[in-house]
Amino acid sequence: MEPGTIETRAARFSDRFVAYLIDTLPFGAGAAATVWALIGPMAKAPTPELLALVGAAWATLVFAYQLAGNVRGATIGKRLLGLRVVARDGGRPSFMSCLVRAAVWLIGSTAGSFGFLVALFNRENRTLHDYASGTVVVEAYRKSAAEGAALFLAGAFCAVGLFGFQIYSGWARPTPRDRAAVSKANEGLAVIAEVQEAYKAKHGTYASSIDQLAEASGDPVEFRTAMAVLFRSEPFKMEAGNRGWRIRAVALDRQRTPVVREGP
Repeated sequence: MEPGTIETRAARFSDRFVAYLIDTLPFGAGAAATVWALIGPMAKAPTPELLALVGAAWATLVFAYQLAGNVRGATIGKRLLGLRVVARDGGRPSFMSCLVRAAVWLIGSTAGSFGFLVALFNRENRTLHDYASGTVVVEAYRKSAAEGAALFLAGAFCAVGLFGFQIYSGWARPTPRDRAAVSKANEGLAVIAEVQEAYKAKHGTYASSIDQLAEASGDPVEFRTAMAVLFRSEPFKMEAGNRGWRIRAVALDRQRTPVVREGP
């Protein structure tokens, strides 16, 4: 930064990192909670379309949050850390700059936080969205040495935690074998749907237990063997009556993916 460009000092990376986590973690937690509610209590099938819809909705919310923060000079995280966003000349960024900054922030954050990590490699700690929008994040006031040290330690602690979480996420990411297990579980439910219709045709109601399904399959031993290689034994829940049925099971992948089917 050229001397005299702005009056205050460029924000430190540790301060920006803590502010970044404050701004992003609630949205990440909200998205995860939404997915959990949909495939858990609401028993929705976790289809790619449903997950894409949830992702798009939360991405729109976080974009609007970032845009509003840029226009006001700081997001909640930045305000808590005593930071503000300014143009390169120290003035207020234009609305177009704020819009570009929010858009590039969203792209850079979803790409493994690459946009933010750019700040590690320049003297002003500018991120990819700063470069794209012609902005810089500065300290709204000079922090004491004690405040700076505390924020540095907080940033380091959060960085270690985030790194550990990314390692865990990489391990937990579905493998081809996991996806195959989920696919087979869904195929198994499709077969069960056919067995249910056969049971209904014979008994006038749908099967409400594994024993009844095994009986209707024509080969109880083979049916139970197939169930064991498609689903976890617990939890496996069946609801049935004269008008319909629903089964909730768990696939044999590492993530224990819920699979749901109902009919007719």
